[in-house]
Amino acid sequence: MTSTSIPPLMAHDKAPHAPGVRPMEGYDPDWFERLERAKATRLELTAKPGALTANERRALFDARREEVDAFNAQFQTVPEYRTFHFARARQLLEDEGIDMELPDLPEDCTREDVDRYLGFVFDAVEVTNGETF
Repeated sequence: MTSTSIPPLMAHDKAPHAPGVRPMEGYDPDWFERLERAKATRLELTAKPGALTANERRALFDARREEVDAFNAQFQTVPEYRTFHFARARQLLEDEGIDMELPDLPEDCTREDVDRYLGFVFDAVEVTNGETF
């Protein structure tokens, strides 16, 4: 191997992402362990009898936020994140009987692009559910 050649990928390395595909900020290969820790904290706090103290309420809020962040840390690229969450959003729209198309976002879309459309989905569901009461 010469000094200018590129070493082969090691078994633990992944091939680089396709050109133009955005890596997911916050990717964490240990996402599942993070998720389980946050879930355990949440379950412990919600199982406590009586009202929670201000510090416990903050810890509960933080644990719930960490569950979401840890879950999303499993995605290595924004297109993986988009594909997963758009599939769930389409199912939610179908379950709620809402006729709403999601855009075909390009491979170089940002997480903010994806989240913007997910927000539209949740707004549509909220409005639909509000109309039924």
